[in-house]
Amino acid sequence: METGMITATTPTVATQGTSPTAKNALGQDAFLQLLVAQLKNQDPTSASSQDPSAMIQQLTSFSSLQQATQTNTLLQGLQSQSQALFQAQAAGLVGKTVKVDGSGFSLKSGQASMGLNLSAPADVTVTVSDASGHVVATIPEGSLGQGNQTLTWNGTDANGQTLPDGDYQVKVTATGAGGSTVPFTTSLTLKVDSVAFNSDGSIALFSNGHSFSLTDVTQVLS
Repeated sequence: METGMITATTPTVATQGTSPTAKNALGQDAFLQLLVAQLKNQDPTSASSQDPSAMIQQLTSFSSLQQATQTNTLLQGLQSQSQALFQAQAAGLVGKTVKVDGSGFSLKSGQASMGLNLSAPADVTVTVSDASGHVVATIPEGSLGQGNQTLTWNGTDANGQTLPDGDYQVKVTATGAGGSTVPFTTSLTLKVDSVAFNSDGSIALFSNGHSFSLTDVTQVLS
């Protein structure tokens, strides 16, 4: 059974363009050319020649620049490889059933469900609202134990009338001993239809017209 009320995330499209960049610093090649020109044109016998210690400092600076450039190139390569790996793994989720953080009932043919994880035993009540925020059903689940539970709804309202298929909002109230509020989390089980790679590096998964972030996935079920 697929359920879901996922906040949509619209994949962004990168805008490509070129703009002139001011070169306020010497690159590796320019630095080396100036250093070689300086060595060619100075007289080592002249008292005005460059101090050897200053020459060593310049050579050290060039070496540091070269190492930093190589390190930056290596890191960029590793980043590209990691991104390609993540994309390949995400693409492998197409057709898979996953569990994601979220809440809501996606009613289809009179059936809907949602996961609930209670931190302690509690008396649970589920309030169902339509897209306009109007309450259409109140479901007293009764006393539920600690841990994972599955909340179901048959798609009928308070008068027993069958409601149309679609997405419905869900509010869960969990009350423990002495009337205290029991912390809980909710989850949805969805089948991944497609994957989108956004220009900012994020990955969006789509299921039955809804989209959610790859970071919302808590479990791959099958």
